[in-house]
Amino acid sequence: MVLPDSPGQFASKAYDFLIVGGGTAGLLLAARLSEDPNVTVGVLEAGENRVADPNVLVCGKVAAFNPNYDWGFSSVPQEHLKSRVVPQPRGRVLGGSSAINGMVATFASRTDIDNWGSLGNPGWFFDDLAPYYKKFATFTPPSKDNAAFYNANAVIDKDLHKSQGEGIRTSFPTTKMVAAKEWLDTFENLGLSLAEDPQGGGGLGGYTNLSTIDPADSTRSYSATAFFAPNTGRTNLTVLTSATVNKITFSHGTGHHQNAEPTATGVQFTSRGTEYHVSARREVILCAGTYQSPQILELSGVGSPAILSKYNIPVIVDLPSVGENMQEHSEVPLSYELAAPEPTLNDLVIPGVADAELVKFYASKSGILSMRIASCADLSYKQISRRHTIGDERLELFAKRSQLALDNCKNEGLKAQYKLQVASILNDEDTTAQLLFLPLGIDIAVPPGQTLIPTPGSFVTIISNHAHPFSRGTVHIASADPNAKPIIDPHYLEHEIDIQLLEDVVLFSQDLATTEPLASKLKDGGHGFKPGYYALDKDNIEDFVRRAAQSAYHPLGSCSMMPRKLGGVVSPKLQVYGTKGLRVVDASIFPMSIRNNTQTCVYAVAEKAADIIKDDWKHGHGHGFAEKTSNWKGKRGLEAEDSVERVEALNSNGKRTRRG
Repeated sequence: MVLPDSPGQFASKAYDFLIVGGGTAGLLLAARLSEDPNVTVGVLEAGENRVADPNVLVCGKVAAFNPNYDWGFSSVPQEHLKSRVVPQPRGRVLGGSSAINGMVATFASRTDIDNWGSLGNPGWFFDDLAPYYKKFATFTPPSKDNAAFYNANAVIDKDLHKSQGEGIRTSFPTTKMVAAKEWLDTFENLGLSLAEDPQGGGGLGGYTNLSTIDPADSTRSYSATAFFAPNTGRTNLTVLTSATVNKITFSHGTGHHQNAEPTATGVQFTSRGTEYHVSARREVILCAGTYQSPQILELSGVGSPAILSKYNIPVIVDLPSVGENMQEHSEVPLSYELAAPEPTLNDLVIPGVADAELVKFYASKSGILSMRIASCADLSYKQISRRHTIGDERLELFAKRSQLALDNCKNEGLKAQYKLQVASILNDEDTTAQLLFLPLGIDIAVPPGQTLIPTPGSFVTIISNHAHPFSRGTVHIASADPNAKPIIDPHYLEHEIDIQLLEDVVLFSQDLATTEPLASKLKDGGHGFKPGYYALDKDNIEDFVRRAAQSAYHPLGSCSMMPRKLGGVVSPKLQVYGTKGLRVVDASIFPMSIRNNTQTCVYAVAEKAADIIKDDWKHGHGHGFAEKTSNWKGKRGLEAEDSVERVEALNSNGKRTRRG
């Protein structure tokens, strides 16, 4: 029975594993754990089952910002973005944010994941995680014609992808997207074509990215269609929707075990106005996402005593790092008018167009509603600096600012992260920036509650994304009420390095628009901006970036996987420090940012987590106390130390140097 008749029926049973959050990670984890028919799995999801909803399935529709699908979170006013409040969409629907995201399937770099391992997480280097990227997805090759158009053979290493089986479907576009060929040819003209499959952990340059779209019917492939729908016949898997989790409950032991670490025993939740409690025999697994996993921990008494006491919540575990170390990509759009009218997603706001395009989509899998984000670029700082907008002066400025950041950082965990980030930026083979090309024009600084595509017209957008922010944010409870939205403060562009790098990336993207053959697709050779935008230079770029920067919708890190002494919340086995029977599995455990969109990494982490959990219980370690970790410098520790010397050398002679 996958969908119970009532909340009471769900709560009347005890489950071996109780998963909080039926989203991107939660449904995959539930599918893997319930593969064993002798194990029972219960899933609690606040949203509804919309697995057949066209607003979710049809590529060109936007479910984000709609309260039927989205939690509707926003940041607090951001001091360094001219005090703007920034929307923070998160999926409130079975499938979570995989049901409302942009369906972009890009991949973390080898360095990104190796950095995780280097922070004291054995078993979490790139080679440890790589097999799970292949496990969660099935790739469908494009037609011969589309393969040539999108240069797919240069992007795909067949050994990294499975072509048959279950899971998320990944694919290239089935139709020819506006300016997609010009995007590729422009990077080729710059000598910046991608030369390897990004899924292998490398790859710099412009390319056509995969999408999480099933080419059989051109619909969204997401956690609910891939891991929930195929498993509805499993009698050992039960999913309850429209259930808001209030808190996790704990047992503190009795008799000789009175001083034992608190053990998670179940979850208190509310559904249809009634409060229930459901028990977990083995574990409670939090998969509520970067904003709500720390919120639920704090509501349950796990967090900083200073925060918990403010709301009269008894402290179960003193863990001040809960809700800290949050990282989020900030991105800046530049929208352009096309040289000649072509269909774009903006046309959907014209009366009657959306209905006509929906008929066309279902009839032929084509038209505006089949459009997707399919043009991407990963670039190193060296590649960006090849353009005339950036020179040695900017590289020297980065060296000075990064040295200052290292010298002034008193937090041991953050300093370890900064060392790794500096090393990455100084490495000519690592990604500093991501660019995305969108078949729509968007307004500057979209306010909360407003659609991304408010005006019609033949517009396109280049998004600039600084891949590894130095700024660190927080997310904490606003009250003891589970229905109160958390306080989200990403601290966008607080660190001076972030504003510098984002300025440089935006100026590069502006130059890109004036480079052939992309320039010929755009009005006035790439100088014809969508109303509201204007030409940028070194004098006005900072003001523009602070006015236009927005969320990339990639929050992570608020329950970081690191040693506890470095500010970690979970161990390498994803167990919450100071507890038994409680893990976190979602993007909140990422200790450092990754170069691209987060969904593929979340799926891979959930796959690995399933194997960790299965192995623990197979060998009798399932209720093990979250272990301490040591030797946190890791195998890349020397590289991080090396980065400091490289910065010092750059400061002393004004040139990029390498040791030995």
